[in-house]
Amino acid sequence: MKIDVFLLVGLLVCLGYLIGRGFMKIGVTSILGYLIAGILLGPVLKFEVSEGFSKIIMGLTLSLVGYTVGMSFSLDFLKKMGKKMVIILIVEVIITFIVVFIFVYLLTKDLAISIMLASLSSATDPAGTIGVLRDWRAKGSLTNMLIAIVGLDDGAGILMFTIGASLTKGVLGMHGNLLHSLIRPFWEIVGGVILGFSFGAFLSFISRKPIISEDGMFTLSIGIPFLVWGIAQQINVSSILSCMVTGATFINLNKEKGSQSSRIVDHIMTPLFILFFGSVGMKIKISGFAKLGLLSIIYCIGRSIGKWLGGYAGGTIAGVEDKIKKYLGPGLFSQAGVAVGLAYLASQELPGFVELANTLLTTIAITTAIFQFFGPLGVQYSIKKANECTRPY
Repeated sequence: MKIDVFLLVGLLVCLGYLIGRGFMKIGVTSILGYLIAGILLGPVLKFEVSEGFSKIIMGLTLSLVGYTVGMSFSLDFLKKMGKKMVIILIVEVIITFIVVFIFVYLLTKDLAISIMLASLSSATDPAGTIGVLRDWRAKGSLTNMLIAIVGLDDGAGILMFTIGASLTKGVLGMHGNLLHSLIRPFWEIVGGVILGFSFGAFLSFISRKPIISEDGMFTLSIGIPFLVWGIAQQINVSSILSCMVTGATFINLNKEKGSQSSRIVDHIMTPLFILFFGSVGMKIKISGFAKLGLLSIIYCIGRSIGKWLGGYAGGTIAGVEDKIKKYLGPGLFSQAGVAVGLAYLASQELPGFVELANTLLTTIAITTAIFQFFGPLGVQYSIKKANECTRPY
């Protein structure tokens, strides 16, 4: 059923807020409430949301999420967490790949689909994670590690996808272009870093000018991340990584104005989170389980175990405190935009293998919907067990 876009936005925001607050009252993250609001309006009441609307909401939300994640990357923080964080990230990504590959292969006996799904499993959705941390006003060493890891998982996901696609082409007898396979991830990551650094430096420079009032700072804090996201889309670099580097550069070059900008963005995130997760809920197709339900469930189980084991093993090797080792993994369950985008890219990278491409895209879409529910619960479990919630529950 077609519905006026302003009516849809109003319904999503108001209904999502009310259900979300109700969930918070019983100790459950409001993210689930936002999703249920979307399901009520979409699959239940049959209201339709256009792809254009979903794309705009996704870009607006994730650009600011990336920007605020970057704000956490002060030089002091990087010096303190840098080496341990990198070790945990590498170990977690590798173990997740291995576990998902084993689970999927035991079910399907299909080497190509097992490699590709394993290579798509490392990417973590920052919006769900940051949203829950924000809901519970989480503070502490585990929270800092989660923020750092979800930001870097985007780049790790792109690298793992490239490796997986190259291996899959070999399995399928295709002659992948090695030079292209090396250049693409390099450009997406390095290009994103260059773009983000350029705009972060610009934001730091212009924010020092007397003509930039408080209103001007508000405008730039919202407009620059949107602009960076759009440019990144145009030049095919990682959008969320670009926005993250913008925030990181700004906070390190101008701590006072960077902190002010972070507070400004934080004040407008709630309605964007409601719209983002509400639109995701409206897109959920429960009927999709009929064909690929078992594969999707096996993937979810393997990915969850891989994240948990990877976080624990990485934390053990890095020598971090016990609560990070024990509870980092569940905080990394969320999966969304990056995985879906890479799954769609796989359909273009594997021409002539339509069934494989459709299986990848459908499975990742189904499991993303599943992790949109269980991902926030994993984050909530982690920060509560680690005693890092400053909001009463």
